[in-house]
This record gives sequence, C-alpha cells and structure tokens, in this order.
Amino acid sequence: MKFAKEMAFYSAYHQEKRNVWIHVLGVPTITFTLFLVLNRLELVNVFGYTVTAATVFGIVVLAYYFTLDLIFALATTLVFGSLMFLAQYITLSLTATTAWTIFAVAQLVGWGAQFYGHFIFEKSRPALFDNLFQAVVSAPIFVIADVFFELGFRKDVQEAVRKELAAQGKLKNFSTAH
Repeated sequence: MKFAKEMAFYSAYHQEKRNVWIHVLGVPTITFTLFLVLNRLELVNVFGYTVTAATVFGIVVLAYYFTLDLIFALATTLVFGSLMFLAQYITLSLTATTAWTIFAVAQLVGWGAQFYGHFIFEKSRPALFDNLFQAVVSAPIFVIADVFFELGFRKDVQEAVRKELAAQGKLKNFSTAH
C-alpha cells in the first residue's frame, strides 16, 4: 500500500499523541500562511479568474495526494479549499503589511509549536531535517489521516502504517508517557 509506505516515514516522527495534535493544528496554520503569501503572486488571468501561485501549488499538491489515497485526498481537498479561500479573502481584504504580519506570526507559532512537540513530547528531531518535501508538501494529508485514525476511521490503513513502522524498526511505545 503506497500510502502506508509514504506515511510511515512521517509517522516515524509523529507517534506521541500530544505531538500529533500539535501538528493537527500547526500544519494547517503553516499551509494557510503559505497560501496567503502565494496568493500575492498573480500568474495569469483566465476567463476573469486570476490564477495565483497558491492555485497552482494547491492543484499540483492535491494531484499528488490523489496518487496516494482517494479518501484522504478528498478530505484534504476540502481543507485545502477552505484554507485557500480564506487566504484569498485575506489577500484581497487586507493590506500587504497586515497579510505579511499574519504570515510571520503564524509561521513562528506553527513551526515553534511543532518543534516544541518534537523536542518535548516526541523526544526526537522533526522530519523536516531529513525530508523537507515530506514536511512541507506531504504533512497536510498525513495530518488528515491522523484525524481519521483518531476518530476511528480507516483502521486498516492505520494498521498498515503501524506494520510498516514495525517492519522498519521505528515503532515507538508512548503508553507510559500519558
């Protein structure tokens, strides 16, 4: 299962529940602010619709997600769409200075919280040190998967990820940490 193999890399760094939940909040925050900045880069106007770098980035990333897993990709499309819409609204409504301030603060909070989760709860360094693509591009779909797993959905995929982690010798036990 391609998705389980891809997510196993990410999950090797995200097994402690508090760290996972920090990422459930931090990853969308970082993604949103990335859309916020990329929306300022207008590429072309097609039939009265301005195509921005955020639109192109979103489409390319979502296309990649659909190669991994249909259900998670659909759910991520809803989240991405909402974040892109909000970023577009803010881009059109606020001054550039305000938008860049939101970007800077949210990036600091989003990344800072995640580093905290890794070093304090996970007791390991973040995945971005080993694979920037996974940390920036793949993390949103894996965070969506984590939410599904926490809600009790897609247990077969969760088990496949767990088995992949065990096979790689990267499965951790945090049961005493709670």
